[in-house]
Amino acid sequence: MMFRHVSHVFLFLFSGLCGTAVNAQDQIIPRPVSVKVEAKGAATPVKLDEGMRIICKEKDGEFRRQAHLLQQFLSRGTGLALDGAGGTGIIRVVKDAALKQYGPEAYRLEAAPGNIVISAATPKGVYYAGQSLAQMLPAAFFNNDADKKSVSWNVAEKPFSILDYPRFAWRAFMLDEARHFFGEEEVKRLIDQMGLLKMNVLHWHLSDDAGWRIQIKKYPKLTSVGGKRRDTEIETWGSGKYEGRPHEGFYTQEQVRRIVRYAADRNITIVPEIDIPGHSAAAIVSYPELKLSARPLAEVPVSFNDGAAFDPTSERTYQFLGDIMTELASLFPGGIIHIGGDEVRYKKYWEGVPHIEAFMKKKGIKTFPDLQIMFTNRISGMLAGRGRRMMGWNEILGSDVHNDGGRGAALGKLDANAIIHFWYGSDKIAAKAIREGRQVVNSTSHMTYINKGYDKLPLSRSYSFEPVFAGLNPEQQKNVIGLGCQVWTEWIADVEKLHRHVFPRIAAYAETGWTRKEDKNFQDFRRRLTGYEKILDAQGIRHGEKE
Repeated sequence: MMFRHVSHVFLFLFSGLCGTAVNAQDQIIPRPVSVKVEAKGAATPVKLDEGMRIICKEKDGEFRRQAHLLQQFLSRGTGLALDGAGGTGIIRVVKDAALKQYGPEAYRLEAAPGNIVISAATPKGVYYAGQSLAQMLPAAFFNNDADKKSVSWNVAEKPFSILDYPRFAWRAFMLDEARHFFGEEEVKRLIDQMGLLKMNVLHWHLSDDAGWRIQIKKYPKLTSVGGKRRDTEIETWGSGKYEGRPHEGFYTQEQVRRIVRYAADRNITIVPEIDIPGHSAAAIVSYPELKLSARPLAEVPVSFNDGAAFDPTSERTYQFLGDIMTELASLFPGGIIHIGGDEVRYKKYWEGVPHIEAFMKKKGIKTFPDLQIMFTNRISGMLAGRGRRMMGWNEILGSDVHNDGGRGAALGKLDANAIIHFWYGSDKIAAKAIREGRQVVNSTSHMTYINKGYDKLPLSRSYSFEPVFAGLNPEQQKNVIGLGCQVWTEWIADVEKLHRHVFPRIAAYAETGWTRKEDKNFQDFRRRLTGYEKILDAQGIRHGEKE
């Protein structure tokens, strides 16, 4: 077969629900590493029809399971059985160890009339090949109300071959449900979109001053008290305006297990975040014996300016948090737990508290960042003992990036195994950590916080984000393991507004995480985004504009 390599400029020609694109493979987001299309001869369309079946003869049970999931996914979208009856065409799933050279998520997708071959070194690659294939089909694939029988399930006008693999191992989306709770159905909808876009980490922010959203069986008041608030500040911080109604919600452990399984079937690891030692008012209101006596709280804060911090000198604090980490480790098998660690507000919560000051003097701790490192290292040890690795925002390194009365930068060292989640401060902080051998995820706030309006963070700016910090040599660059985009929900109270903030910008971060830097082109991305917006429309997801 003669193939030509597709250029960086992709062409789009859609013709309604039943149409197909010329070079439909050119609408895939993220952009694949290599796409080759048959160069000679008349057009010989590749399509799915009633005669096709999916075959996997591999001994690897996980491969066979992934082939079965692919059959269910394609059958649900097309209305075709694809179950082995008939037999005029084949989708073959093959294990190819040679693809290991490109990493565990690599795949090859080769298609000709009546014959589609999906090759991968691991089941992850099989899943991603299926997502690329789905993006090439008419948007009716994603519309549960469409008349599937009236659709011609054309894949492409000519035979093609795709080789694809990601640039970064960590491609994350963060959902803040502490401020506003959205529920299981919405989380699964977001997971579906993440999977389609080949994002592989859901960072789930489940606690903050304004709410606690996950059942902890040993401490039921965390949800019965901390999962509710009397009212909610609106418009902006310190507005003095309130919604005028209560807000509540939490996930049971059974719901969490369902969501974790659902995500795992889509190659997504869930990393829960329980924010400590600051941003902890909901927990401390639930169990008042944990409060710093000098900083009393009467209720879960209704203003997002109000909060609390744990007492880092109290053994009761560590017993409480250790119990929570035990339950979290049993619910989230992904190996990483995010502990927040941001915005402790030393001056407001720790400075001047007599027993904290006395403890620091006794232990020879000179700065509050050092006190936080002491706390954080102890939590890291707890997690290690439970088979989990700690991750936290870059304040855990010990820099007083907020100039919050820390009395100087820390002299002590953070546990070397901690993953640093960079969001705020000078890039030099992250670069220093990387040069020390630490792994870093880049979520620079002014470039990745998609709760910002499109006027402050337009799609083009989202797409321009480069996760690798300047001045690093090639070996150091490997310690930038990926990126995350975040949606904080202080001012996002409903699903429609959430969707407008997330979509289509999430696709820009998905492409940045997957596609090689030299292959990125914003105008090309905007053209391909037309296809993704059709998918969102087919699913009833209202989205922002692409500019």
